Amino acid sequence: MESDQADARDQLAALQADRVALAARITQPWWWDVALGLLFAGFISSYSSHSVWVIVAALVLFLAGVRGLIAVYRRITGVWWDASKVGPVQERVQRALRRLSAGYFALLAVGGAAEFLLDVRGAMVLVGVLLGVVVALSSRWVTRIYVAGLRAAR
Repeated sequence: MESDQADARDQLAALQADRVALAARITQPWWWDVALGLLFAGFISSYSSHSVWVIVAALVLFLAGVRGLIAVYRRITGVWWDASKVGPVQERVQRALRRLSAGYFALLAVGGAAEFLLDVRGAMVLVGVLLGVVVALSSRWVTRIYVAGLRAAR
């Protein structure tokens, strides 16, 4: 009986050590968040061109860039994760992403109205820069709460 308890304690300790190691491994480098924010800012800013071709080209560049970032992340860490679908903090992340998405769309609507209805040239560039910063910061934030959840085993 004591042997079984000792084995169980050892297995739990090994699981916790694995969770801590995974938490350390999945944190992307700071430049990854910056690159994601720049890609997003570039795409949103392309709306100021008022050219469908420029916007489509920016979308293709954005999608290719995100695909490249995912490939680099997988190569660096060996995994891919989505804190809104798995893990110890998924409810918290889903709630935050809903709020952030509402803010993104509100800012896009204001910028789009200024750019296209009020003819304020460059409004979408400002919106793109603001959203790019928010995307980069929220990417880092989601990673940090996910890593904290893994370390705390919650």
